[in-house]
Amino acid sequence: MAKSKTTKTATQKSAGNEQSFRSYNRVQLAGRLVADPDLRTTSSGKSVCRMRVATNDTREAQFHDVVAWEALADSSAEALRKGATVTVEGRLQTRSWDAADGSTRRATEIVASTVNAA
Repeated sequence: MAKSKTTKTATQKSAGNEQSFRSYNRVQLAGRLVADPDLRTTSSGKSVCRMRVATNDTREAQFHDVVAWEALADSSAEALRKGATVTVEGRLQTRSWDAADGSTRRATEIVASTVNAA
């Protein structure tokens, strides 16, 4: 069967959509804290709070590492405890570092812009 002259190929379609397509990095979670928030201070004096949030919208639980900075870190550590239901909004970030054994490690975490008790 002959191809219609009005049919656009995948390349033609994507070229026309490039100008209107905008990428973004946004995450929204609702779950429970699996441990108390871990509040620390960097060498430059900034507060950083690490939290682990469990979600179970599938057959098994998924665990997500969440990082909050400065005022959000302080308020999260003060208000939240293990088992608390929370909503989190933020962006995904992947970082890497060299471990003591010489291997390169990677972690993907959510850098929170909001954390609320649900």
